[in-house]
Amino acid sequence: MAAPEEINADMLAFWNGKGGDTWVARQEQTDSTLTPVTDALLAFAAPRAGERVVDIGCGCGAPTLEFARAVGPSSRVVGLDISGPMLAEGERRANAAGIANVDWRQADPATTALDEYDLLTSAFGVMFFGDRMAAFTNMRRGAAPNARMALVCWRTLAENPWMEVPMTAAAQHLPPRPKPIPNAPGMFAFADPEHVTEVLIAAGWAPPHFEKLDMDLDIAAGRGLEEAVVQSTQIGAVNSWYVTSRQRSSRPPSPPSAKRWRPMRTVRACACPERCG
Repeated sequence: MAAPEEINADMLAFWNGKGGDTWVARQEQTDSTLTPVTDALLAFAAPRAGERVVDIGCGCGAPTLEFARAVGPSSRVVGLDISGPMLAEGERRANAAGIANVDWRQADPATTALDEYDLLTSAFGVMFFGDRMAAFTNMRRGAAPNARMALVCWRTLAENPWMEVPMTAAAQHLPPRPKPIPNAPGMFAFADPEHVTEVLIAAGWAPPHFEKLDMDLDIAAGRGLEEAVVQSTQIGAVNSWYVTSRQRSSRPPSPPSAKRWRPMRTVRACACPERCG
């Protein structure tokens, strides 16, 4: 596995280059697909009026804006991300919606000193750190007394047929995928609850509470199979494999089947020395 510094540099280049631009271009559809996830995360995190919130890896800001609405205009939400293009899109959307209580900051939460917060949250934004224990240790330093953390992360590939089925369809046309490295930075880095627990406890958090969340999500956003193929091959793990393989071969993958089931896991941890909830 690459060194943490190399991983972080690759992430910075990707999210400030074509990767970030592609996510901005696909954000309307992605937001439509993930609206049930945002709703579930809000219910799980239970933000309260007046709380200070930090959204890690906020991207284009769909959950960030919902947290801003939940805590009210007199409080502040910080949307933190390394992607300039996505933060610009988030700020544009906030302005269009008349939401003025979000600070959009381009910074690495693994090393940046955070303002004191009551709630740290993230929707699929914490699985990519090169050194996740150091990152969560750093983020823990900004926690107010009795602060809490609520995250949503993907479970295993086998539990996510929306991704596994297109990858299986593409496999017959692409070189073999590299053998996965357990818990390596990426979409499935937090698929193992035991590993997540070890990381968070070592970083100073209380033992987390896990809840499995299974739901039907339409990756085509109601636009049919062809749109599902476009979405599957332009963002996420399928796209990553596709791009890597295209660098080695000119053969394109065949259109994968559309799947609409996206299991995931939500995680809650508290910034206190004992188990909560």
